[in-house]
Amino acid sequence: MSALAAEQESEHLVLVGIGDQPLGAIEMRERSALERIWPVGKGRRFLGNANGVVDRILGGWQLHGSIRMQTGQQVDLGNVRMVGFDAKELKSMFKVRTVDNASGTLPRKRVFMLPQAVIDETVKAFSVSATSPTGYGAQGPPSGKYFAPANGPDCIEVSADDLAATNDGSGACGTRSLVVAGPMFRNVDLSLTKMIPVVGRTRLEFRVEALNVFNRPNFVPVGGIVNNASGLGSNPNSYEVTGLTGANTSRTVQLVSRFSW
Repeated sequence: MSALAAEQESEHLVLVGIGDQPLGAIEMRERSALERIWPVGKGRRFLGNANGVVDRILGGWQLHGSIRMQTGQQVDLGNVRMVGFDAKELKSMFKVRTVDNASGTLPRKRVFMLPQAVIDETVKAFSVSATSPTGYGAQGPPSGKYFAPANGPDCIEVSADDLAATNDGSGACGTRSLVVAGPMFRNVDLSLTKMIPVVGRTRLEFRVEALNVFNRPNFVPVGGIVNNASGLGSNPNSYEVTGLTGANTSRTVQLVSRFSW
């Protein structure tokens, strides 16, 4: 006969929003585990009358699986203005996008979270110039859809506590805190275990473990579109996603053996 066991858990996360305004429903985090015992060997459905040698070879196998899925990391894009799109459209276009690496070196793919057109126009919006007739750099003024600094021709942002020593308030031009969910995290681990009876109560256990068996990368999106050294702003290379998250960022295979008595 066969046995099948499953385990599942869920957890609520926070609302996604801009400043104090929520944008979406509560996200769900889910994790599940699965265990399967093959119905082969003595007392089981197949080869139930097998002799000792056959049972030692074909019986006693167990397959264990663990599946983890959860909503992506919450990313704060900072105190910016959205031009040409709203928060709802941002949620739909903020997703993993890969392009070939033109340099021909490793990695062969480059990863971004925003459409290239939005990145290009945002770079223009943050490339300001006090001496240019347009107020922007050599690439010219932005157009279409892009992120812009909180300050603009129609709004000069003044901190709410400019007279205080801390000077850490926010004005009302930008979003104050533009938060969006990154890509969903997915990971599958599998292990195959063989129990081999030896003599009496002694037995030998052999196990093969494949962690992140599908070799899936889980990316950490970049955030903070601000015009300083720690953010993206006018630097086009800063929009590339290079970080990975998870206990096993690539497939890992382990061989384990244990002798019990």
